[in-house]
Amino acid sequence: MSLMKRHFSEKLIKKYFLNNKYIPVKFSIFYLLSGIIGIASINKLFIIYSENNESTLDNHLSFNFIFLFLIFTVVLLFLILNHMQKVISKIDKSYKDLKDQDKERLMPYEFALNNSVDGIYWFTIDAKIVYLNDAACKMLGYEKEELLGKYLEVMDTNFNRLTAIEVMYKIRNTQNWILETTQRRKNGEIFPVEVSGHGFTYGGQEYICAFGRDLSQRQEINKKITNINLELQKSLDEKEILLKEIHHRVKNNMEIISSLLAMQLRRAEDDEVRNILKQSKSRINTMALVHEFLYLGENLAYINLQDYIKKLIEDIKELYISQNTQLEVDLHIDKIIFSTNRCIQIGMVLHELCVNALKYAFKENRENLLCIHMKRIDDKIHVKIRDNGEGLEDINCLYKSDSIGMQLIHSIVEDQLDATIEFKNNNGLECNIIFSEDEEE
Repeated sequence: MSLMKRHFSEKLIKKYFLNNKYIPVKFSIFYLLSGIIGIASINKLFIIYSENNESTLDNHLSFNFIFLFLIFTVVLLFLILNHMQKVISKIDKSYKDLKDQDKERLMPYEFALNNSVDGIYWFTIDAKIVYLNDAACKMLGYEKEELLGKYLEVMDTNFNRLTAIEVMYKIRNTQNWILETTQRRKNGEIFPVEVSGHGFTYGGQEYICAFGRDLSQRQEINKKITNINLELQKSLDEKEILLKEIHHRVKNNMEIISSLLAMQLRRAEDDEVRNILKQSKSRINTMALVHEFLYLGENLAYINLQDYIKKLIEDIKELYISQNTQLEVDLHIDKIIFSTNRCIQIGMVLHELCVNALKYAFKENRENLLCIHMKRIDDKIHVKIRDNGEGLEDINCLYKSDSIGMQLIHSIVEDQLDATIEFKNNNGLECNIIFSEDEEE
């Protein structure tokens, strides 16, 4: 039973005497009890005094006045304290509301800081850590409490006390400061990190805000990319060597065929047979020349048309005109790069037209002129081949000729280049070909 009474009394004490809500009541009761005890003590003294001096009425009046004054002061004290309690409660409620509002307002920023991929640190100007986000803790393997109040050199062993302070001032005085360094995790592991920082002032004190990004994954990816690129480059080099070897072998095979035709040419006695063999040999040389340029050049897909045509004309001159025939070649070709297939097509057409000019238009003991112009106009290629021979009386025969050379020209121009061709007399025979610069797939 006594245990229940004790528990009940402790509950009352906690509820009424240890609760700030009842401060005016507690102070008033305490003041009243103290006053009553004080008045009772004073009254006892007055009784003792009055027994000796026989002034009982005055003593009773004095006691009543003191008691009334005590009651009045208790009520006044209660009212004052009650008003103060209300004011304090309002202030406390306003403070809590303001604190809750600030917490709610800062919640998105705190969420952004803690969920950032980068580690975020705040340092004082002497490199003491005063804040770090969850990402920084996770990256370094520490709890926040283990790093707060510590210095930069704890997590970055590249700095000592002096250089840590120096770098803080450098960050403060440098716009868009950035550095690649290394940091040390709690387990001693060293990892690469990219750090950027800015200085700012808050509450009259200077701080440094730094952002750290772990570069381990990026360096691992870069390493893999580098290895892949090396493998690709190695494979590409091997393919280029193989393609060059293929072009070289094709050229050699064509030269073998050309040599066999040359042997037959030397043994042939019939002029018509000799002419057929010579033209066949020249056509094969035209195609072999493309593979030679590809083999010797740096680009295995395209060749410079100007260099190719210049060499082609020299080979044709050597094969078809004598040393007594004077020939001036007017060669004007824009810088144009064509694929292997397109070069062979153009080379074969030029070969047939130039051979016809050398065979029928040019003569010894006169000034002979061969003009070859190739220009880029808008998205079209304009080709003009002209000689200064006597021309032809019947130009139309060139459109319906059954010779192998003319059939080859029309087949390539119309079917492969998708071009237009025109023949006309212009102080000799002139041929104009126009085709698109873009090559069809």
